[in-house]
Amino acid sequence: MEAVRRLVQIQQEKPALQQLMRMGSIGDDLWRDFSVAEQQTMMELQEVSQEANTYKANWGQTIFSTAAQMLEHEKQKVLQAEMKTMREAEEKRKQIQEKELKLAEEREQERRLKEAKKAEEDLLKMEEEEKKKSPKNKKGKK
Repeated sequence: MEAVRRLVQIQQEKPALQQLMRMGSIGDDLWRDFSVAEQQTMMELQEVSQEANTYKANWGQTIFSTAAQMLEHEKQKVLQAEMKTMREAEEKRKQIQEKELKLAEEREQERRLKEAKKAEEDLLKMEEEEKKKSPKNKKGKK
């Protein structure tokens, strides 16, 4: 299965490497190393296929398709795990935002209550001052 994984990786990376080679971004040595690795992987896969065919006719193709399916299944499991992790992180982030919003609303409500209380106290003081001034004014007019 590992040889199939390497072959898939080589096949995925080859077009990009060819493009870099054409642009002159990489040297001949790297391309040669890549080609050797590709050939070695192909030879390994041929050996595996030949060995599999000694056990049962045409079994070489079967094991490669099975290995490819297993690799795809592993990829799906990894993606599902990543999606689960991302979903959990998003849910936590959302909960934190909701808590922060609730706290902000509570703070705002407390601030408004304090302002209202202060305004009430100020009005009461003003009324008391008016009451104190009113009797004096009435006495002075008589």
